[in-house]
Amino acid sequence: MKKIHLVWILALFAVAGCTTKYTIVPPAVDLTGYETVGLVTFKVENAKGDLDSMATQLFLQEVTAAQRVPVVELGPAGEVLAGIGKTAFNREVALAIGEKHGVEAFFLGEIKISKVKPQVDLLAPLSKALFVRAKFDIAVTARLVSAANGATLWTQSSVREGTVGALGMGADGVPTFGMQDKNEAMNNLLREMMFRMTWEFRPSRRRL
Repeated sequence: MKKIHLVWILALFAVAGCTTKYTIVPPAVDLTGYETVGLVTFKVENAKGDLDSMATQLFLQEVTAAQRVPVVELGPAGEVLAGIGKTAFNREVALAIGEKHGVEAFFLGEIKISKVKPQVDLLAPLSKALFVRAKFDIAVTARLVSAANGATLWTQSSVREGTVGALGMGADGVPTFGMQDKNEAMNNLLREMMFRMTWEFRPSRRRL
């Protein structure tokens, strides 16, 4: 008899679960209203290598996965500014970028590496760029700027502590990150940060 009661209780829960209804909530930031969005390559501070292109591509993947919006890669910030004869981003530059590249808005991003704590392998051969295991703090900030008036339309940031097993340290003490090193730890860390930063571009599901 107890087994029969248990079966009925489980069946009721199953029916209740099947009747649960959800509604789709639109993304907090809708990019589909723009015909074209630009993306300036992320700027990196206190690090060398191709961390800038790695982070930019991961950010691009998350944005385009969240919403079907055409994105034009504009290149490194220095080249974008030099192309319009400027040295820093401001309202005038935002309008000039829109006119020159035909975008209605564009993304800017910055990465800062700090508190690098290398753990050198004393048995490793000495070189000008010794590869070491290291811990560090990484902060990523991104914003969406209007090319119509220079206003910031959206901004988000993320801070994490990272650990990599093969970090190049130059003679000047500046760490070097390279995609060619196939560092999965760094790739996974950046991917997670970009996913969380672009959360507001995704629709969500809310239970009724």
